[in-house]
Amino acid sequence: MRTLHLQEVEDILYGACIYGTGGGGSLDEGLALVRELYKAGKQVTILTLDEVKDNWLIASPYYVGSVAPPSKEVSKRLENLPIIKENVSTIAARALQEYLGEPIQAVIATELGGNTAWAMETAASLGVPLIDADPAGRAVPDLAHTTFNIFDVSITPFSLANKYGDTVIVETAVNHDRAEQIARSFATISGNFSGVCDHPIKGEKLKNSVISGTLTQAERVGRAMRLANDQGDSPVNSVILAGKGELLIEGIVSDATWVDTGGFIEGSITVRSINNDRKNTSLNIWFRNEYMIAKRGEEIVSIIPELIVILDRKTGIPILNPNCTTEMDVAVVTFPAPKVWESDKGLTIFGPEYIGLDRDTYFKAKKEDS
Repeated sequence: MRTLHLQEVEDILYGACIYGTGGGGSLDEGLALVRELYKAGKQVTILTLDEVKDNWLIASPYYVGSVAPPSKEVSKRLENLPIIKENVSTIAARALQEYLGEPIQAVIATELGGNTAWAMETAASLGVPLIDADPAGRAVPDLAHTTFNIFDVSITPFSLANKYGDTVIVETAVNHDRAEQIARSFATISGNFSGVCDHPIKGEKLKNSVISGTLTQAERVGRAMRLANDQGDSPVNSVILAGKGELLIEGIVSDATWVDTGGFIEGSITVRSINNDRKNTSLNIWFRNEYMIAKRGEEIVSIIPELIVILDRKTGIPILNPNCTTEMDVAVVTFPAPKVWESDKGLTIFGPEYIGLDRDTYFKAKKEDS
């Protein structure tokens, strides 16, 4: 177990948001949350997956929602309601504990991204450690996109909470897809933002259901970016080296559009190369909350479950997809998918089929890329 200094926590969040692939929650909000946490005298401790006791109860707190503002109708219904100060993910965790009649003894982040900060806050508020692992190895758009789903770990019972004081316990759900619909519907009527705490699981089963070491890997990438900026080196190159990634293009954003649809942010971004390379003139990226596919003309150069990341070329800081606007100077990087996503079931849950393409597209893109 390791107690983290604030700098280490911030390094983790920068790296987690790089692995957030344009989604996963706001870096700025996550940094603000942990800075307030440390200002209040609290600290985050992490422990390895091997340190988790087999009989511990573990759960995954986070938030679900959209960066788009709520509808006028929803806003009007919410405008006179009292607001609770405690973070929604922590409210959800407390509600799940009460329902189960058993304390949560450690917390695991649901994904990598700004959302990781909410797991940190909940862990510190409950006085329990955060596990150096997660069930995605990246950010994902849907509650079904989790290694828990690959290994048939039930998402239920799970809790939902909003900042107005509503809490809901979902005892059963047909599957992860139905759980996603329930949680997103609750978020929609809560102003496009609600807390979730799900996948209550014992430590023994957890160890075979998640990806180990993802927080320390995020820390390595975030630290590499910070040190490169401090030393005047290329932060993009440092991130690529630390994450074993590949540069797809350096250039200027020439087009960027998005819409809010069904609680998801969907859109596309085009990056025009700044290099004199006729074969690499532009790259088009399509996203649904996270970057899903990158194409050079008709050639697919990266596709889920691989990670596609847009970084500020000068600082290496990751850019959330709705914040990516024209004339930005960026670098687009891809990282390999965690191996568990390359299994048959992994690709069925979160592979090209999710965006309407044949799964062979993934292996074809990998072969062409190599």
